[in-house]
Amino acid sequence: MTRLRDALGDLAEQAPRVDLAEAAIAGHLRRRRTGRVVAALATATALAAGGAAVTLPWTSTAISVAAQGLEKAPDLPATAVGPLGYAYQTPCVVKPKVDCSMSHWRVVTRSGKTYRLPDAPAHSSTGFTMPVSISRDGRMLAYYDPREGAHVVHDLERGTRTVSRLRLGEDRVGIGSLLFVSDDGRHLAFDPREGSKEPGMVIDVRTGEKVEVPGQFEPVSLKDGVVSLVRYVKTDLWLMPVTGGGRPVRFDGTFIRFGELSPDGRTVAAVRHQRGLAKELTLLDAKNGRTLRTVAIHGLPDDRGAVTGTGPWRGSGEIAITYSGTTGVRTFAVDVSSGRARLLERFPGNRPGLTLPGRDGTK
Repeated sequence: MTRLRDALGDLAEQAPRVDLAEAAIAGHLRRRRTGRVVAALATATALAAGGAAVTLPWTSTAISVAAQGLEKAPDLPATAVGPLGYAYQTPCVVKPKVDCSMSHWRVVTRSGKTYRLPDAPAHSSTGFTMPVSISRDGRMLAYYDPREGAHVVHDLERGTRTVSRLRLGEDRVGIGSLLFVSDDGRHLAFDPREGSKEPGMVIDVRTGEKVEVPGQFEPVSLKDGVVSLVRYVKTDLWLMPVTGGGRPVRFDGTFIRFGELSPDGRTVAAVRHQRGLAKELTLLDAKNGRTLRTVAIHGLPDDRGAVTGTGPWRGSGEIAITYSGTTGVRTFAVDVSSGRARLLERFPGNRPGLTLPGRDGTK
């Protein structure tokens, strides 16, 4: 269980697992790491007949429908390939005691080329998802390399690969591990394990120095030298410089699915916790905790889906969202004044672990 889901248990009854879309909001099941609930529903519903594999969100290992027809892809070269559009896992058919170590991550460039990451297994030796992170501008890619015993940052425009000077054993990448990389590739925000009091950390890749993050907080973005950290239910937001410092701000209400700080330096978008499907955003003042306004989103698909991610901002008046439903996963740009949504991209259904620039896995 996620830290958020544990806390929300005191606020509302858990939604039945058969109602995956509602559970994505009411229980915030696997919001960040091993697979989105609604994304799993969309993939299973739309693609099971075609044999695509999906990862169900309450498992520590993948349970697949099937894994067929995945095209081969070349390994990511040690040369410039250009910025990335997204990453996904190669499907893994898991049965009891079956090793998923041959399942790796793949990346897709904005120009549409797909590459395999031979150094980035999708699952650890114990079956947990190994996250990757793409910087907000798509230029940097971060992942854990078990052979190095450390995180690696790959510059996609230069073709260079930097191994973090801070060594971490593979067992530190536990269930629901979370990772963010800065736009310059220097810093990583790493949360080792969901549902535990184990502290997270902000890592300086060049020096190996780290700043610890209390276990009750989890990162939701890394932008302009600041890590946005959230403690759920209370709800607290802590804008912590990568060198440490700052203090949390408390909001009046329970919010989930936080995005990054707006270009105005004080506004954040989130989704208010509620039973049912979320198709609105709440704008919050990150300086004083005040609720600014609620924005009903217009123009989303007419299916049983919900907002499953927010950000990055596209200027001060528009923010990207991820929408997942029975007809697939899409990103939209939402005008925060009018609530009008315009389609940005629709993703293929057979993309387990879908990870977008500037956002945590499958968000």
